[in-house]
Amino acid sequence: MERGRIALNKINVVKILGKVSGHRFMLLAVLSLVAFLLFVMSGCSKSQQADDDDSTEMDELIWYYPQNKANADLQLVNAEVNRLIANKIQASVKLQPVDFASYEQKLNTLVAASDPMDIVWTSNWLFPWEANARKGVFLPLDELLERNGQKLRASMSPRFWNDGKLDGKQLAVPNYQIAAMRPSLVIQKRFVDKYKLDLSAIRKIDDIEPFLKQLKEGEPGIVPFGTTRGFYTNHIYGIDWRVSVYQGDVTNRVLPDVTTEMKQNFALVNKWYDKGYINQDAATLKNAADVYNKGNTAVWFDFTGKPGSEAEFKAGDGGFDVVLVPLAKPSFTGAVSSMSAISRTSKHPDKAMKLLEVVNTDKQLYNTLVYGIEGKHYTRSDRNYVKLNSDSGYFTNTDWVFGNIRNEYLPEGAPADKIEQTVRINEEAEISPYYDFVFETDDLKAELANVKAVNDEYYAALATGTVDPVKYLPLYEEKLIRAGSERIRSEKQRQLDNWLKTKGKK
Repeated sequence: MERGRIALNKINVVKILGKVSGHRFMLLAVLSLVAFLLFVMSGCSKSQQADDDDSTEMDELIWYYPQNKANADLQLVNAEVNRLIANKIQASVKLQPVDFASYEQKLNTLVAASDPMDIVWTSNWLFPWEANARKGVFLPLDELLERNGQKLRASMSPRFWNDGKLDGKQLAVPNYQIAAMRPSLVIQKRFVDKYKLDLSAIRKIDDIEPFLKQLKEGEPGIVPFGTTRGFYTNHIYGIDWRVSVYQGDVTNRVLPDVTTEMKQNFALVNKWYDKGYINQDAATLKNAADVYNKGNTAVWFDFTGKPGSEAEFKAGDGGFDVVLVPLAKPSFTGAVSSMSAISRTSKHPDKAMKLLEVVNTDKQLYNTLVYGIEGKHYTRSDRNYVKLNSDSGYFTNTDWVFGNIRNEYLPEGAPADKIEQTVRINEEAEISPYYDFVFETDDLKAELANVKAVNDEYYAALATGTVDPVKYLPLYEEKLIRAGSERIRSEKQRQLDNWLKTKGKK
């Protein structure tokens, strides 16, 4: 109600009172009317003020996620993000990226202090989602999805959503990306062309050795093979990645920590190291990007082998084109490698869910988070491609952190069918027969800590070939057993056998 609607003022009141001064009853009635009108005017004024407050004040959401490096133009991009979401969720967001190396420690500190935060990036390898979900760090999302995320829920199949569930409750939103593991070699294309390398002949890791010899002899200043902490993975040796059982083994026997295949790999890598094929600081490097970011490494190993990673590697590889050579069929690993959760300390969980829905379904917003502001941080070209400038002030190279990559523009160098490849691999990747098995380790904390200490001491040196496996492998195995590795393996076997029985598979 506007103030001008009621033309009542002191003069009007005096006139009314003067006319009825001789009539007590009428006077009381008028005074009552005046009091009522003044009350209504006051209420309307407060209501009007409240409406103004609602239109000018915005709730602020806080979003934590990891990044490769700080961006000078973060605040510019943050402002653009807020412009895009203001009318869609009636809130703003404060982007709070933290470098990968510090992310878990930072988030653990925030959680311990019960600091307010709304959206939190989590995974199975950094700030582990299941452990934090069991501690009550994240809010259940089922009702929030029903109220504010139905479009988001419809954007992914149950195969993805199931990975964000714990004890029947949805506790995380998967970021749709590659959800399969396809271990691959990454090779600079200039050397593939120069030495006429037949990529179709490379079927296992050993097959690259003659090429490494050529590089060592013919390319001074080039590291033939780069690695950090080695590249052993069960997946390329026919061992199920989920529970360390030989694929197709009807006995379902859980293998020890050090398998025959691991010993073979360590021997091969030691030979390469001694011949100068491997970077000499491999055992001490902590960041995988440090292997190739100077552009002087010819070959390295990528555990995921996702479609389109050629463009990401090129951007971090001095601008050199690369090719991907898969060494195994893709295996479905699920969505747990990149998810977003809503914190239990969120002050605005409904709006946080609205933001997650918009990020995952709005193409312009998603690409702003990934690439920055069009015309300043990137330019669009034909066929949905973008040209990036890594020195422009905003460069993430982590499309998989934010949401659904099916909304992204393609960076230069990515295959035109990157998205189609990703969807196809996700749908066709083999699912481990043990995929739903969960190894409960609450009673093994001491053994797991001791085994980790042994791995910290020996694994990197052995897996990079830095030390002689003939001398150090026996020491490594002996210390693992003393640390409790066999008790861990035995308990996993017991739980696996029980799980197989409940599934009617044993």
